[in-house]
Amino acid sequence: MLTEVRWEKEKELMQSVFPQFKPFMRNSVFGFEGLLKGKASGRTYHVVLESEKSSYPQFPPSIYMDPPIGHHWIGNGRRWLCVSRKWSAARSTFANSLLAAVRYLDEYDTAEHAPDRRPQRGRWPGLVTGAER
Repeated sequence: MLTEVRWEKEKELMQSVFPQFKPFMRNSVFGFEGLLKGKASGRTYHVVLESEKSSYPQFPPSIYMDPPIGHHWIGNGRRWLCVSRKWSAARSTFANSLLAAVRYLDEYDTAEHAPDRRPQRGRWPGLVTGAER
């Protein structure tokens, strides 16, 4: 179960190594969210690390990414990243989980994931969105 001391230490660590990730706490769910940029594509990914107060730190936080890339996603509806990571309740942190997401992006983000800079045609003829606006 999450303690106040553990939560304060997690926030201090994340602020020191990943200051762009901000903490949140919503009822029994808490974690960090922020943006990571793919090295190969330059695409920005919204990443959320999330856990339940009742199960942390016994279990690692879930990792969500938008847009998702690769094929390592599990769950129905809201899908989380399935990556192998060593987890020790006494030593592992949210920062460790974010490093797993960074490694995943390093491996699966490729130039083909670069955002399309061409104008997008809407479903109505003659409507152009994106760069031509």
